[in-house]
Amino acid sequence: MLNRSAVIIGHEAAFYGWLKISGIEDEAINERKQIAERAVYLIPACRYPEEIEEVVEDLFEEIFRRELARWQPDETVWPDAADFDLFTRWFTVEGISVVEDAGRGRVEEEGPA
Repeated sequence: MLNRSAVIIGHEAAFYGWLKISGIEDEAINERKQIAERAVYLIPACRYPEEIEEVVEDLFEEIFRRELARWQPDETVWPDAADFDLFTRWFTVEGISVVEDAGRGRVEEEGPA
């Protein structure tokens, strides 16, 4: 068993609006939404929803950067004020307290994100 919890990050309409302004075409956005609309991030183990909320507040900058990079790699168009308020307007967060690994074999890590 992994000693982790997880959060599922979804995208609000305001995020997709920013993508359009940042130069991503509607067609590319729609295609990506079908294959990568949500992402799962492993976080330290949490027992209660309040703990997950606290961890997300601590880690939101990292999650924010990763989400921006997944959709718009050009950092020059990223927002200057990527604060927690903007994070909560652009993303939905669903907490999962228990993460089980039902896969076989070793968990392999990719290079830096």
